[in-house]
Amino acid sequence: MGSMTRFDSRSAKVNQAPEVIFDFATDLRNFSRFVPASSFTDLEFNQNSCSFRADTLGTVTVQLKEKIMYNKIVFTGNALLQNDFLITVFLQETPDKYSEIKLSFEAEMNPFLKMAASEPVRQFLDVLVKEIEKFDGWGKMT
Repeated sequence: MGSMTRFDSRSAKVNQAPEVIFDFATDLRNFSRFVPASSFTDLEFNQNSCSFRADTLGTVTVQLKEKIMYNKIVFTGNALLQNDFLITVFLQETPDKYSEIKLSFEAEMNPFLKMAASEPVRQFLDVLVKEIEKFDGWGKMT
C-alpha cells in the first residue's frame, strides 16, 4: 500500500467571476468541451459524472464529490480499475473580480508508482490549466 501523494498545478487567472466558473464546472456535461474526441473513446457525460476510455488508462470515471459554493469543487475518480484519485479545483476571486484557479490531484501511490506517474500527472495538470486559461465558453452551459 502506498501513501497519499498530492500534485498541485500553478495558478491560472480566468477573466470570469468565480460564480461563473463554479456553475460551469459543477455540471460535468460541460467537461465534454475539454476532452478532445480524438484522444478518448466511449465518452459519457451527465450532470454529476463522466467516463471515457483512454489508451494508457483504460476506462476513467469521474464523479462530483463535494462543492463549496464558489470556492472549491472536489471530483473523485477511478482509473486502471483500481487507482482512486481526487481532483480539487480551488477558486479565489481576484481584486479585479476575476478568478484565480488552482488544481490539485491526489492519489494513493507506492514509491514506484509515484516515480512513474509524477511527470505524466504534472503534464496533465499543466495542459488542463492551459486549456482553462484559453477557454472562452464559461458562460455557455450545456
